[in-house]
Amino acid sequence: MELIRDLGDPKRRRAAGEALTALGPAAVPPLLREMLDESSPVDWFHIKLLIHAIGPAAYDDVLAVLATAPDDETRRRASAAFVGLGVVERYTEALSHRSADVRESAASGIQSACSVMFGRTPSYRGDMGPVVEALVPLMADADPGVAQRVRWVLPMLGDVVLEPLRRVRREGPGALRAEALAVLAAAGGEEALAERDRAAVARLIRIKAIDDRAESLEGCSTSWLAVPSGDRTGIADVLGLSGERLVTFALGHSVVLHDSDDWPDCRRVYVTPEVDGWTLVMGPWCNPVDAERAGEVLDCLVELSRRYGLAQAYYFGEHGGGSGWALAEKGAVVRRFDASTWGDEQLPELGGQLPEEAALHAEWAESEAGADDVWEDVAPYMAPDLALRLGSVSPFALGPQTRVRGHGVVALTALAAQQGVPGTGAYSI
Repeated sequence: MELIRDLGDPKRRRAAGEALTALGPAAVPPLLREMLDESSPVDWFHIKLLIHAIGPAAYDDVLAVLATAPDDETRRRASAAFVGLGVVERYTEALSHRSADVRESAASGIQSACSVMFGRTPSYRGDMGPVVEALVPLMADADPGVAQRVRWVLPMLGDVVLEPLRRVRREGPGALRAEALAVLAAAGGEEALAERDRAAVARLIRIKAIDDRAESLEGCSTSWLAVPSGDRTGIADVLGLSGERLVTFALGHSVVLHDSDDWPDCRRVYVTPEVDGWTLVMGPWCNPVDAERAGEVLDCLVELSRRYGLAQAYYFGEHGGGSGWALAEKGAVVRRFDASTWGDEQLPELGGQLPEEAALHAEWAESEAGADDVWEDVAPYMAPDLALRLGSVSPFALGPQTRVRGHGVVALTALAAQQGVPGTGAYSI
């Protein structure tokens, strides 16, 4: 206990940690007691690392605590200690444990040791066959948390999961077939699916597209072009799009969310049907205030406005990313304003402030919440409302009331020819 108390002293922490690690399994029970004591002055994170350093010898004690955890905080700390032990064979055994907390943590431990995502080299060098075979049935585990965790983990394990999942698609059991299709798509994309499954997915999309209804296309980071026309073919021609594939609103939205995530992908876009007289083109490729895309987006707006009289582009980061917009009319840039918050420098302003911008600012300032806000405070939140004020359509405002004509598509941008076609995944239909 004196060594454990020394963990709270920065001057003695290192020596105490080395001594406790040297004690091996004998140190685990007191370390666990201290780690689970919320009143302890010792940072539980440091204790967790010592348990990881002791390694497999700590497994049984940590498992016992996790399996009987009486509350969420105990469960969280015990799971964190359990997941980092790196004992894949023991985790595989634990996937059949009666405790859902143990099963979910065991799957997380396998993820930690075996994931090959983002080019990662796994620490486990054993046979992955039994690991995958033990995980696959849990895609339909009675506990939703376990099932979801397993569906996340399997695609992270690489190509080793493909054939077992294909076997489920061919042979069953039936309760796993739907989950196997989604995990296959997440693990290997459309290319991993059997021809029969690809045909079934295409047929489902065609059926759902017949009476597809508009839905909000809201996202954490959303970029879009807006053109006052339903001429999808002409818009695609101006933008140099190719490889169109029919999609529903849900599928187009799912692709946009995927491509707009932490690593924006500009190789494809979602082109909506005509919505209230406008066509929206969505994806990071459309961002008018991204330093790498801004010039080409302006060129696209100019060309679109020559053909259709008007074209607009917007960016909105819902969780503090700010806003940006650009407009062109009859072949000339009218306005660009960068109120994004993620870049080192904002792009130069083009054109003068629009009356609609000033009106939105005034409305904000007149409200109690925005009484003291200057233009710089308001502009980062403007893009969706400004689109509506300018007579356009905001993807955030689409819904059952929206008039829809035609069908939407996902299409490739010119960057796909230069950088390769983007991989597919598991998307909503």
